[in-house]
Amino acid sequence: MALMTFTQMMSRSLLPLACALMATTGALAQTGPAAEAAVAGATTSTTSLTAPDGRVIDVTVIAPAAPRGVILFSHGGNSNPLNTPALHARLTARGFAVIAPTHTDSLSLPAERRTGLMAAFMTRVTDMKVAAGYAAQAFPGLPMAQVGYSYGSLTSLIGGGAFTSMVPGSNPGVKAVVMFSSPGPIAMLTGAPGAFDGVKGPTLLVTGDADKVPGFADDPAAHLIYFDKLPAGDHTALIVGGATHEFVGAKQPGWDEVAVIVDDFLVSRVFDDAAVGARFDAATSSALVTVKRK
Repeated sequence: MALMTFTQMMSRSLLPLACALMATTGALAQTGPAAEAAVAGATTSTTSLTAPDGRVIDVTVIAPAAPRGVILFSHGGNSNPLNTPALHARLTARGFAVIAPTHTDSLSLPAERRTGLMAAFMTRVTDMKVAAGYAAQAFPGLPMAQVGYSYGSLTSLIGGGAFTSMVPGSNPGVKAVVMFSSPGPIAMLTGAPGAFDGVKGPTLLVTGDADKVPGFADDPAAHLIYFDKLPAGDHTALIVGGATHEFVGAKQPGWDEVAVIVDDFLVSRVFDDAAVGARFDAATSSALVTVKRK
């Protein structure tokens, strides 16, 4: 299927997603010196990469002194890579270099370089493919994972092998995927037969029982489609009591507990750490966090 044809078809299916994501942006806004201070001990830099169509991709790189692995990070709709500093601080503290493209829907881009959320669907996929190629050159031999928030969760799961019959976006080097507050069902994608069958590696989904995206995921349980439809394997979902769509901002109850589980998931699955893996596998539901596995 031609790219233009696919993009045109996707626009109708993604309209509710675009409206919903625009309604939830801004809650995590934190840029500039305050955000960069949150990843103290790591070096923050920017670079420009070139997409196959000649488009310039701005990429933020946050790296510890001696990285052991790489996280390809996809930000939320209309947002930017520096809007989740607490998450990035944890990732770099565990030895990951974070490579985060600024997607074309980001309001931090000048208007002439910006697209709407629907048009950004395919540019996001391209961004992550280009970022993966850069990671292989800048950090040769290091294992990779993808992490995303909201719209970025969709992007990251595509990198992990979802929707391969419709979207040429998988990154074969990705060893694990973490999704924070996935956007919810998208009929043309999540409803397609075998849509999730290409996801072979481990995944972790984090959502909350108050994680509503008005007009698209009015029922917080709708986010779990990105867990429920995965083939049997190494997949885990964490449902946090009272957590909203802004849980990734690290200011809501349950963050500290969930962050430790996310740490253990990434360290064990990306670095093949058996001892940490045993601890992750032993994690069970608590008063605040429900653990589901398949």
